[in-house]
Amino acid sequence: MRCKLEKICGGCDLLHMPYDQQLAHKEKVVADLIANNHLSMKVNSIHGAEKTYGYRNKIIVAFAKYKGKIVSGLYAAHSHKVVAAKNCLMHPKNIQQIILRITELVDSMKIELYNERTQTGLLRHVLIRYAHKTNQVMICFVTGKKQFPSRRNMVNILVKEFPEIQTILQSVNSRNTSIVLENEAFVLYGDGMITDRLCDLDFTMGANSFYQIHHDQCEVLYDLAKKKLKLKEEETVLDTYCGIGTIGLSLAGECRQVTGVEINADSIGFAKMNASQNHIHNAVFVAMDSTRFMKEAQYHRSYFDAIILDPPRAGTTREFIENACLLNPKKILYISCDPTTLVRDLGMFSKKGYKAQEIDLVDMFPNTKNIESVVLLTPYQRRKK
Repeated sequence: MRCKLEKICGGCDLLHMPYDQQLAHKEKVVADLIANNHLSMKVNSIHGAEKTYGYRNKIIVAFAKYKGKIVSGLYAAHSHKVVAAKNCLMHPKNIQQIILRITELVDSMKIELYNERTQTGLLRHVLIRYAHKTNQVMICFVTGKKQFPSRRNMVNILVKEFPEIQTILQSVNSRNTSIVLENEAFVLYGDGMITDRLCDLDFTMGANSFYQIHHDQCEVLYDLAKKKLKLKEEETVLDTYCGIGTIGLSLAGECRQVTGVEINADSIGFAKMNASQNHIHNAVFVAMDSTRFMKEAQYHRSYFDAIILDPPRAGTTREFIENACLLNPKKILYISCDPTTLVRDLGMFSKKGYKAQEIDLVDMFPNTKNIESVVLLTPYQRRKK
């Protein structure tokens, strides 16, 4: 399938390739990275997606005015120029309809767009989250100031026309930054949350929560993680960068206890809520920097059989790796969304006595160059508890 905007948008940089070629390309990228960094690892066949279009569950919409008319779309690659798009192939169809209606309303209500150069105006972005299994939708208007004329009319029209909209929020971001949600959002309609079903569990999230972009491939990833860890019922797990608890809670039935650590207190609140609503009693969650938590765990002589990390695209830090290895776990599971930073971090883990024998790839982002991967690291020399 082709898109008229693919060359100027740049969001789907592999869309021109047949899907089997995309998968082969991603395998080769990772294999070359491993070879060039002199790592001895087997690259297993990538887990391709059944759903390669309409899979995104988080969408950030940008706005611009062309020839006196407001249009919506995505930023062109490496720029803040809005590419007007009425039908992005990666957006679910019902979400695309909501985006088009919001665009019409912004235009007809003459809502002023934010100007990054002068830092004036109102509407910066609209963030939309979609729960594929429950069909719940969250909309968050990101504005340059709190005053939002026509806000009540906008909300009333949207919830009347689209009953799947569970909640609508507004986040005020007046800073000169590329970060979309700078501050906590306040609720305009609903309770500020949506709930999705993942791995036979219910997960409630907010506007700022991390949640894998492709629901079905996330289940593939977490199933793969479970198989690689091979947890025993007496084992304990430390889930760092735990977010709203998706990974740890999906593993809680396999082990004695999961401890989730996350620096974002809001995410920890959702993690506790998710444990409670799924009747999971062997998971505890702590709002703390993961590296600091591991340092304190060493001081108290705490032990974890397995440590899990799923850091941001920038990977983790040398300090995190040192402290994780000092806890002497039997296994470390590393989930990564950037193989370049993963390979860098694997080199540091190796110096601390932990190596991976193989790497598994999951195509979380079909039609794009992004690659999700997972490795299991184990001690390659005898270590003491």
